[in-house]
Amino acid sequence: MASGGPVAGGGIAASGGSGPTRRMLWTAALGAAAFLFTLAALLRLHVYEGVLALPLEQDRTYRLATSDGDYFDHGTLSFREGVPLVATVTLKGDPAAGNGDTAVWTEFTSLADARGNRIDYHERRTAFDRRTAMTVNCCGEYVDEDAGARQSGLAFRLPFRAEPRSYPMYDTVLRRAVTLRFEGEGDVQGIRAHRYGYTVGPIKIEDVPGSLPGRALGLPGRPALGVSRYAEVTRTLWVEPESGLTVKTMESHRQTLRTVDGVERAVSLRADLVMSPEDVAAEVAAARAFTRWALLVRDVLPGAFCLLGAVLLLVAVRLRRPVPPSAAAQDEQQVPAHDLA
Repeated sequence: MASGGPVAGGGIAASGGSGPTRRMLWTAALGAAAFLFTLAALLRLHVYEGVLALPLEQDRTYRLATSDGDYFDHGTLSFREGVPLVATVTLKGDPAAGNGDTAVWTEFTSLADARGNRIDYHERRTAFDRRTAMTVNCCGEYVDEDAGARQSGLAFRLPFRAEPRSYPMYDTVLRRAVTLRFEGEGDVQGIRAHRYGYTVGPIKIEDVPGSLPGRALGLPGRPALGVSRYAEVTRTLWVEPESGLTVKTMESHRQTLRTVDGVERAVSLRADLVMSPEDVAAEVAAARAFTRWALLVRDVLPGAFCLLGAVLLLVAVRLRRPVPPSAAAQDEQQVPAHDLA
């Protein structure tokens, strides 16, 4: 009888001790799997989606230039041809005027010749939806001197995850929304980009104050005449679709002076402007940084966490299965012979 005690006790320890251990391992595996699945969902649905809002802060400048532009010099009442021109565009955010849904930026665009003489200038303040990038009429917006200007369409750029389709976009020179059409795909310094564009005009944009002498309009001997300015704008944007960032811009401006009879008398501006290589490189770098971050947070990490969670879930399922009776019997059979003596 004394020799039977150790055998029975050993059998109980082997089978009974494995039960709590398996339950603990099952609980730990199941909890870890649930945590990983939750973390994957948070990264994909909260962290990634949460940053797809345009910032309240903004402070950047880029330039577009041509080495061969023409313009009418109002100071000397003469035309200058084949001269370098530079358009400087500055964007400033007004965080205090924005909120969780709306941002407010001001854009300053100055066109000047190589000597710094300003040829054209536009300024606008625009509020827009931080997720769709579409203008919102609020918050003291204006276009040049017109505080009553009603802006519509995309304000300054395309939204995140830009689609290969047409968008309405506001043009400051023409003071209206135009249709920005998807034109295909292209490569910009090694990055894939959607190409969008539009050509609109000629459209009357203003009556020139005062009058111009006939000789300035190619009408020698004629008295001073009142004229209106007409503009035609062609704009092409290369946009990295994931970030919505414009990585390259080309603009062609043709403005003419017409007399009251509607006849075109002179070309007052001709400029085929291209974003500077330095600014293109900076925008490409920003787009690359965003796409790398998006790939990591939206795809790589959630995928890895889901895979690891699935493995742990399978482990938990196996641990939940009951131990076959043969296992306990096997434990008893493996008790050393000297314990049976």
